[in-house]
Amino acid sequence: MAKKEGQFFTKEKTKVETLERGIHHWFSRPDITESDDLIVVKVDLEPGGGHPFHIHPTMDEVIYIISGQAEQWLEKDVKNLGPGEAVYIPKKMVHATFNSGKEALSFLAILSPAADLEGSMVYVDKEEPWKSLKKSAN
Repeated sequence: MAKKEGQFFTKEKTKVETLERGIHHWFSRPDITESDDLIVVKVDLEPGGGHPFHIHPTMDEVIYIISGQAEQWLEKDVKNLGPGEAVYIPKKMVHATFNSGKEALSFLAILSPAADLEGSMVYVDKEEPWKSLKKSAN
């Protein structure tokens, strides 16, 4: 087994993807660092944007708010989080993150162990009670 090398991620070297769920700045995932243990991504969401209700079947997650305001759901509980606040989400727990502010929201998502990105997020936002839950909270 070859020794894995550490890596610096300057702005020029960071993998950036614009997805329906926001702009993703990837620092660690198996195809980037060859790490099977860690996914680290900074996500930027415009006002009104979000990651709808979903689960990670095999990964625990920590979301750390860098800037902006997040409407963070853990199952049926919701809390607004601001800069410097975080949430721990165990695998298989339904959760969602929405930008509840008037400015852009930036957060760091750290997931472990790293999984094949296919199937690592299972959306449940079209199922009850999740499809009605956010509407009822507004």
